[in-house]
Amino acid sequence: MTSHPNTTTPPPTPPTIPMSTITIATLNINGITARTRVGMLADFIRRHDFDIIFTQEVTSTEVMNVRGYNAHLNIGTSICGTAILAKNTLHLKNITTLPSGRAIAADYKGIRLINVYAPSGTARRADREQFYTIELPYLFHDGPTDLLIGGDFNCVLHPSDTTGHFQPSRALSEMIRGLELHDACKQNPSRPTYTYYSPHGATRLDRFYITSEIQQKKWG
Repeated sequence: MTSHPNTTTPPPTPPTIPMSTITIATLNINGITARTRVGMLADFIRRHDFDIIFTQEVTSTEVMNVRGYNAHLNIGTSICGTAILAKNTLHLKNITTLPSGRAIAADYKGIRLINVYAPSGTARRADREQFYTIELPYLFHDGPTDLLIGGDFNCVLHPSDTTGHFQPSRALSEMIRGLELHDACKQNPSRPTYTYYSPHGATRLDRFYITSEIQQKKWG
């Protein structure tokens, strides 16, 4: 066998994102209304070039006025509104909402997209369990079998998702198991990530759950 010590192996070609791939993000905007912050939000969305954005704690239609996007809003009676923004080139159908404002759904190419903002805090744990058991199922009945449920769940299902006291939601766990959904972003135990920080610790409250069919197509 002849060796070739000066031969170099070219670096692997990075994966190519399929042309049909879309990017989806979720963001709790914390009820912002100040013009400067609204402008910063619009710049953030355009700079990252998201295709679809789920937002929570939406309080007014003006907040979701982002150039190049269509906004579908569900503003409740308190600071618990939800919205789905989609690029003008994407066409969402069958917009469905919960009266409370805590969730909004839409269909896109055979997938039911559901944006969630669950009741928060230990004191509202019973309300949160009722939300997952009674209210939210209304949005995925009689719709596409492929589901993408995302947003601010205000609870966790695994100890790795919090540095504080672990108190899981039984109702959400049963819903996820019953629908055979998967967490779209598994935690790396050596490098955990979180989306909410407080004096009591850090927690990954904001997540996406998807069906197996979508998981097989997920990139990144």
